Amino acid sequence: MNPDDASEAELIEVLDHFCSGLARRDPEAVVRVCAPDLDLVVVTSEEPLLRGPTELRRFLDRYVEGETTYSWEWDRYDVSTAGSVAWLLAEGTEIAASEDQAVRHPYRMTMVLERREGHWLLRQVHGSSPH
Repeated sequence: MNPDDASEAELIEVLDHFCSGLARRDPEAVVRVCAPDLDLVVVTSEEPLLRGPTELRRFLDRYVEGETTYSWEWDRYDVSTAGSVAWLLAEGTEIAASEDQAVRHPYRMTMVLERREGHWLLRQVHGSSPH
């Protein structure tokens, strides 16, 4: 089912908060949009699977100390909802920037979200590069 315009904007805003938190190296901003549940799953390019808030937080703490900062520019969004569940696919470009270079490549991010107490929270995130 296609969401109404307000729900679609809210879902894209969660994506933006998640991605901008990573780009700013702000773990709290990333965690704030994630469900605190043990079955939270985040798939990144660097780790096979991050399961639960504890593994996500450990990953974010390592990321903040790393040399590369990731950011994204999105060209397209596909958003759907079914009651209190939503899914979003964003297609665009990932920028991996270090002190001496910035590498750009195509990127896709899929998110599954659940609406709780008036807010959308991430339950699953999967990022991938279609190389």
